[in-house]
Amino acid sequence: MSGMLALPEGCIAAIISFTTPRDACRLACVSTTFRSAADSDVVWDRFLPPEYLSAISDPGSVSSLSSSSTGSAALSKKQLYFRACHNPIHKGKMSFWFDLPSGKNCYMISARELYIEDGDDTYDWAWYSIPEAKRRFHIPDCRFPEVVRRVEISWLEIGGKITTSLLSPMTTYVAYLVFAGNLIWCGEYYPAEVAVGLAESNNRQNRTVYFRREHQDGDDDGFYPKKRADGWVESELGEFFNGGDKDSEVLITIKTREKEMLLVQGIEIRPQKSK
Repeated sequence: MSGMLALPEGCIAAIISFTTPRDACRLACVSTTFRSAADSDVVWDRFLPPEYLSAISDPGSVSSLSSSSTGSAALSKKQLYFRACHNPIHKGKMSFWFDLPSGKNCYMISARELYIEDGDDTYDWAWYSIPEAKRRFHIPDCRFPEVVRRVEISWLEIGGKITTSLLSPMTTYVAYLVFAGNLIWCGEYYPAEVAVGLAESNNRQNRTVYFRREHQDGDDDGFYPKKRADGWVESELGEFFNGGDKDSEVLITIKTREKEMLLVQGIEIRPQKSK
């Protein structure tokens, strides 16, 4: 370490830029020289992917950055990074942010971007603007302008996809259905059959999950829904490994006869937590 201290600050910053956000923060505690290098835009510019910088400069994207009293142009790259950890960027029908511990990319696919069988059939599904959904169902804050609620209690099929180029390479991800449940319970209880994996793979992960917690025995192993900090509920759908192939897609399908009237915000994809 003493040898590195003899290097110019720019060289130290270049070396730190090949680590991780967590490592950069730890190295900033070594000395004033390391702090100056670790906090520099040279380091944090490498941690900010191009799609994020493009999103915050796009007037069509929605973020708390745009409503902040401090303009994003005045923020350092490190400040922009930590803003993105806590304030997702909403662009079109997707939401993007960074996982704080790992620095990996996270996404939520909105309900409008999902494949929903008969999703445009008003007999089966109803679309609500957020103000209306809040008034009728008292849902928490939402990242998107609308959500969808299942109306007809019949077979349910939902699908989602995302290109692997948007995700961090060499990373195991977990997909979750984010919803508000227990709006109406019709007395029946059915599991959901879920498949998650790369489009070209023959080894997509198949599992059975539940959207309610009735009949739960012992450890749920992630197969039952959990309340989130933002007030929504999520059910773990499955995991996949992104090896870095930029031309691939991740496919997620959900099929169930569950009769609860779920109100869906979207499918969230975030890195698997370290065990």
